[in-house]
Amino acid sequence: MTDPQLVARAQEGDLPAFEELVKKYQREIYGLAYRLVLDAEEAKDLTQQAFMQAFVHIKGFRQQAQFRTWLFRIAINQCYNYLKNRKKFGDPVDCDEYVLVGEDSPEEELVAQEDHRRLYAALSRLPAKQRAVITLKLEQGLSYEEISKVLGGTAGAARVNYCQALKTLKKYMQNEDDYEVAVRPYPKMVTRVSRR
Repeated sequence: MTDPQLVARAQEGDLPAFEELVKKYQREIYGLAYRLVLDAEEAKDLTQQAFMQAFVHIKGFRQQAQFRTWLFRIAINQCYNYLKNRKKFGDPVDCDEYVLVGEDSPEEELVAQEDHRRLYAALSRLPAKQRAVITLKLEQGLSYEEISKVLGGTAGAARVNYCQALKTLKKYMQNEDDYEVAVRPYPKMVTRVSRR
């Protein structure tokens, strides 16, 4: 069943239809929340809150945008409220789910682990909106137009935020040996170490 069909049924009070939407998007919403708040337990809570908000307000959803975009917007608002109330951007995260390209030797693996640590330390220093743009672009694969619908503003503003976030990350990631960690658009962020 398509999203519009499931949404229409959920709007009529069909709980199993809404549960299908939850199953379909739960992983993406959790991943988005996790990248924004950098706390696994809080991300679970925020994911649940986002779906509760969607359930409460689904009758008012007019399907002028995609359900996925609307749901991302709800989740991001939940995360922004959490960050604003806590007045912090979270702690470094566990990077086990990320894949490293070119781990051929133990030496390279050690460098890769350090790069993971540095990448997440750098991500945690970005403003919440830039972290959201990075997550939506690289992990969710949204276009700038779709990002603008989720975050508000224009596609041009989303592109500027994305470029600024990458520029800032690059600055944070350079160290005294002139190593650089490049963020690549894969289904999950992948890092590669290159010496200039």
